[in-house]
Amino acid sequence: MQLRKWLALALTLCVVFVLSACGATEKESQDGANQTVKQTAATRKFQTVMGEIEIPASPKRIVATQYLGHLLTLGVKPIGAGTASLNQAILKERTEGIEDIGDDSVALEKVAALEPDLIIRPNDKNYEQFSKIAPTIVIPWGAKELYAELREFGDLLGKTEEAEQAIKHYEDKLAEAKEKLTGVVKEGETVGVYEIWAKNFWVVGESFGRGTRNLFAGLGYQPPEFVKDKVMNGGPGLDMSLETLPDAAADYMFVTVYGTEGGDERAQEIMEGDLWKSLPAYKNNRIYQLDIDQFSAGDLISLEKQLEIQTELLLGSN
Repeated sequence: MQLRKWLALALTLCVVFVLSACGATEKESQDGANQTVKQTAATRKFQTVMGEIEIPASPKRIVATQYLGHLLTLGVKPIGAGTASLNQAILKERTEGIEDIGDDSVALEKVAALEPDLIIRPNDKNYEQFSKIAPTIVIPWGAKELYAELREFGDLLGKTEEAEQAIKHYEDKLAEAKEKLTGVVKEGETVGVYEIWAKNFWVVGESFGRGTRNLFAGLGYQPPEFVKDKVMNGGPGLDMSLETLPDAAADYMFVTVYGTEGGDERAQEIMEGDLWKSLPAYKNNRIYQLDIDQFSAGDLISLEKQLEIQTELLLGSN
């Protein structure tokens, strides 16, 4: 009888031990699953032209060699940016504290020193070296329409709502400008954007920027028929000879000068010449020389400021 009692007690203890072990194993399993969820939540997959990249879900230390305007539009301030981006006049007041990483020839060392958790690039140059520093996203420069590009950045950075708000804000500004400019550019009159270099004279297309998006896609103005297919719908523009200027010149002309290597001198020569002074836009005081530093960028922050300048100039001419 005593033996039976001991056997029953031993069996009970075994059952308790097994149940306890199972419970502990189940808890460990649950803890492991929770840890996996947490680790997965800290990163996510993002599809790029270089394939699927694992990136931080909420990146805190971003370096962008281009696209500074898009980041600032979304309320994101990177820790490092390329020299060209930081020199864009309209963005300058927003760049305090952003490290200048230089250009591609020296960027790698400076980027590594910043210890970023995400790098954004406009091309795949030195991609392997950059990707060893941090997850690197390549968004090809100029490959997408402006809104689509900004929305891609919104998706990348978890700022989709901010992207839509920025687009709506810009569209509202365009609507205000249209109302102010009602009747200024008459039906049948043309608008054009031009840029003078040391050895080139460009009719600027929408893919090149310089405020063209505001004038054509935004305000609905038309360029001269002679260059329409080179300018509209993301056109590349046209490098023309001075002899064709009378055909390419618009009734309203916005002009920038790329002063490097003699560009300033050539612009002065052209603008003092008889051909320039024979243009209807010149005779009607409708040629507006712009600061190229203010019109170099094509992000929504820059476009809005450019729109203000363009609107004031057009109103002043009337």
